[in-house]
Amino acid sequence: MFAYAFAFLLGVVFAQQLSVLPGISSLFFLPACLLVLCLLFYYFLFPRYFSKYNGQLNKSYFTLISIFITLIIIGIYYAVYFSKQQLDYRLDESLVGRNIIISGKVASVPVVGEDSQRFEFDVDSFHILQPMAAGLPSPSTKTPGKLRLSWYYGKAVNAGETWQLEVRLKPPHGFMNPGGFDYEGWLFQQGIHATGYIRQSEFNRRLQTASVFSIDRIRQFLSRQLDDLVLYRQASGYATAAAGIALVKALAIGDKSSLSVQQWRILSNTGTSHLMAISGLHIGLAALFGYILIRRIVPVFIMKRIPAQHVALATGLILALSYALIAGLSIPTQRAIIMLTVLSIMTLLRRNSRPVDALGLAMIVVLLFDPVAVLSAGFWFSFSAVAVIYINVVSGSKTDFSVLNKLKNILKQWLRLQLMISLFLLPLSLFMFQQGSLISPLANLLLIPYVSFLVVPVVLLAIICSFLFQDLAAVLFNLAATLLDFIWPLLSYLSAQPYAFWVKGDVDVIELILASTAMLLFYFSKDISRFAEIRFNKSKSPTNTIFGCWSFRFFGCLLFIPIVTTDNSLLSEGEYQLTLLDVGQGSAAVIRTENHALVFDSGARFSEKMDAGSSVLIPYLRSQGIAKLDRIIISHGDMDHIGGAQTLMDSFPEADLLGQDIDSLVLQKTGTDKKQYCYAGMQWQWDGVEFTILSPEEITVSPAKTEKRNNHSCVLHVSSASGSVLLTGDIEKLVEYQLLRRYPDQLAADILMVPHHGSNTSSSQAFISVVNPKISLISVGYENRYKLPSRLVTARYEAINSELIRTDKSGAVTIKVLAEEGISVARYRETARKYWHHQLN
Repeated sequence: MFAYAFAFLLGVVFAQQLSVLPGISSLFFLPACLLVLCLLFYYFLFPRYFSKYNGQLNKSYFTLISIFITLIIIGIYYAVYFSKQQLDYRLDESLVGRNIIISGKVASVPVVGEDSQRFEFDVDSFHILQPMAAGLPSPSTKTPGKLRLSWYYGKAVNAGETWQLEVRLKPPHGFMNPGGFDYEGWLFQQGIHATGYIRQSEFNRRLQTASVFSIDRIRQFLSRQLDDLVLYRQASGYATAAAGIALVKALAIGDKSSLSVQQWRILSNTGTSHLMAISGLHIGLAALFGYILIRRIVPVFIMKRIPAQHVALATGLILALSYALIAGLSIPTQRAIIMLTVLSIMTLLRRNSRPVDALGLAMIVVLLFDPVAVLSAGFWFSFSAVAVIYINVVSGSKTDFSVLNKLKNILKQWLRLQLMISLFLLPLSLFMFQQGSLISPLANLLLIPYVSFLVVPVVLLAIICSFLFQDLAAVLFNLAATLLDFIWPLLSYLSAQPYAFWVKGDVDVIELILASTAMLLFYFSKDISRFAEIRFNKSKSPTNTIFGCWSFRFFGCLLFIPIVTTDNSLLSEGEYQLTLLDVGQGSAAVIRTENHALVFDSGARFSEKMDAGSSVLIPYLRSQGIAKLDRIIISHGDMDHIGGAQTLMDSFPEADLLGQDIDSLVLQKTGTDKKQYCYAGMQWQWDGVEFTILSPEEITVSPAKTEKRNNHSCVLHVSSASGSVLLTGDIEKLVEYQLLRRYPDQLAADILMVPHHGSNTSSSQAFISVVNPKISLISVGYENRYKLPSRLVTARYEAINSELIRTDKSGAVTIKVLAEEGISVARYRETARKYWHHQLN
């Protein structure tokens, strides 16, 4: 069964790697031909040429291969069909920016900010206010079924309510950067077909309140109970009143929106994020607690008809399902429920099956239910962890019946299991997140039993009491928060250790497979050596077995080399690489030479918990293996350029800070030259590459808060024998003319970052003519409210035949300026394209 599940998985995974979904006939032509050739080979050629050498034809092997290929084809077909169905509901491009009336139900607990609400919305009806303009194609007949909406300064919205709303929508569109979070992929996994905002309109009105039995209403009721408890804890003098409740909220209803950036960082660094979010572990614990409780109290008259363990098993499954519903039935909880249901049914049917076959059947059911699940890191971590547990169980030590030895054996197995899970999942963590926790075995060794057997039972009991005894529920929720507050300093201490986690650049699939194979070779080296000795030498020589064992381990060490080494020969003397990152309506670029790295601007700050530094720049730097940043330049203090600077400096405290309006930024390390204003004439050289500041002219030029900062932007010129770049910030025409007068012969550049995001306040014809760029880069947000870039501006660059590249269409743009190859351009939205990504013309 596991082999069949693996074949089906391969087909699904293959389909999810496609950049464009093909037609069914073209997709299956080659696999179908391969299968037909195998059948012809079997029936006409194999018996004639090979059976006489083997004595008899082993049909089982061929049958297995045929089924394996067939299941791969079925997996591809099913995944493509499912994905096509989902994409058919995506918002049509012709509806972008139009006023639309929708009605439907609020499908999630709203996340409330200072001036906004964000929630998911299931659409029942869809009506376009204005008629379609002449000449435009008709929109898709299928309207979006699920939306992700924001409402600024709107009425209070409750989960489960039915509303009529006037909205403006756009197709799912996110930032596209190396190492960055694939927001479009996440929206696709969640079944969200469009995003947008609610307009202030007379059409906005509540049509129906939520049903008493609405799960989302119950979840919001619990959320508000926990929010009230924060106020109580603050009044009682708790130093971290909100922190503990934020963790409890994540465990109780799956709402992680209250977790702070620091909490997420600590959980990530210690490898304990899975403990503070409802996952398979918590669903399994709910089923276990239900089983243990009911198993002891089943009445005798029921046991005469139905075995008590069956009643307990079914009850545990119902409790786990109820917990998953309270958690919002998110995709990880759906996956856990499916796996638990499959295992429970197999147990109830009294089928003797190997655990690995049960795992395979659960995988097939999960993929049939949602083939897009393979895009989620949780899918791979869940099944990998279960597989490691299985490996540990089948190869565990023998049971000793003395009490002391039993305890020793349990402790030994627990230590071994935690070490195995952490080691086996480390390559997967490096592949998924470019980092892995090295302190994870110790942290999970302590935290898993603490959270599982102390905190989770209290949380589950508090949820039950919330509907009957609210005062008792408040006491229990407070107790759970106190328990988490008690253990949190230990987690913080472990996270702060110098080698708490390992940051690695992009790990490709080949490196992941080689590292995982090396793990298996190390673990099963003795078994493989014994099997090889018996199979090929027909003997059981201990010397040969030991030699074979160490040979496999040595080979495993060789397989580890690719994942633990880093290629630092990316650039040579006089060469450099410019990457203009996709940060929406903002600006952030990274320049890298042979041994140095510089960040020019840091993008916007999107909320209290999120900015371009944490969500774009740091993941990009990690993906490129850049562990040390030499300099951060902030062109000026507008929020779309300085928003991520503080986060970036906190992560790279050794970096120098240069720029304008940088007084509010705090350096962890101080020095005479660590923080400087930029001014014309500043120069330095890295690895044969010249860096020169061309503007502003004065040393201290930070304007008053009421003045525009644009014309005080730092302008940076980068040049080598292979080519040059001009980075301009948000300078306007006044400064452009000043630069033309001051540097009439030095402004020419092969690559230009277009001033002020393509606004018509900049990019004068004279400036463009003198710079005369071969490539013009515009950092701009998709469907931004400023309607940038200006059509007048783009026409000027097109008139000189400059290649115009926009980040909203291309994603991150990487330009290499090399000695021999010259200038090469890579657009990340093209090189990393998947079929669910939004493509603009």
